Amino acid sequence: YQRENTLNEQRRKVIPKLVYLHNPWKYLITKFNMWKLKWLWDYSFSEAEFIEGSKQAAIVMTDIIRQQSSDRIGDYTTPVGFQQITRDMLLSRNDARLQLVRFEKEHLRRAIPMKVATRQNYGRKYAFIDMLFVGLRNTKDFESPSELVEINDVLRRMDTELKTPAEVISVPHRIVFAEIFIRFRRDYTAEWRRKQDAKNPTSAQRGAATAPSSQQQHSSSHDKLADQPSNLTLEKVLSRINDPGWSVSFYKILTFDVLNFDPQ
Repeated sequence: YQRENTLNEQRRKVIPKLVYLHNPWKYLITKFNMWKLKWLWDYSFSEAEFIEGSKQAAIVMTDIIRQQSSDRIGDYTTPVGFQQITRDMLLSRNDARLQLVRFEKEHLRRAIPMKVATRQNYGRKYAFIDMLFVGLRNTKDFESPSELVEINDVLRRMDTELKTPAEVISVPHRIVFAEIFIRFRRDYTAEWRRKQDAKNPTSAQRGAATAPSSQQQHSSSHDKLADQPSNLTLEKVLSRINDPGWSVSFYKILTFDVLNFDPQ
């Protein structure tokens, strides 16, 4: 019985072999810029840890968009990312195919850094990392009966609209394939200023004496926004401007398809 259970589990998770060919020149440039980010900007930065964290972010953001949970977007995005994602989410709310994009960590077969950049704008310092995620999931690979029913219903509607031939539908496995692009941003301004203050303690003390406290600034801005309930979500997003962690500044599903796969 246990062996049969294992075989059924393997059959549910069958996917085609994925081969991704990266441009070697772009790969080297990206690696070099990762090195620069670590050694010139953030010695504590770990590429491996970032990639693992970015996978989790990709899963969470995809679930939020699929579920149309606009109230949760601000927890993970920059102000620009919030605007772009909510706009795209509204445009895609009637797209049934989005219900098929249900990935967990094991289904993200590739997580590829595409570009690393650092920018200094108006006295602020930012780092950006572009990531491409390639997801593959067998449409049988769902443990919940309700999810299986929902997935099969979406597939039937798609096949009807696209007039998919019967011989295609009858293949043993149907695989959801998606390429997801995410741009991550981190604001290093606060850390950079702390380093500058450590080098020049006199100027730091002078600045602290003349500048209003962050608590006063926050209180003032909070009072203005409190009078406008519609701005509560915006306030949450704006509060992330000085967040030292990574945030999503752009999200897009570049490619989506349902592959028909016969291992034989």
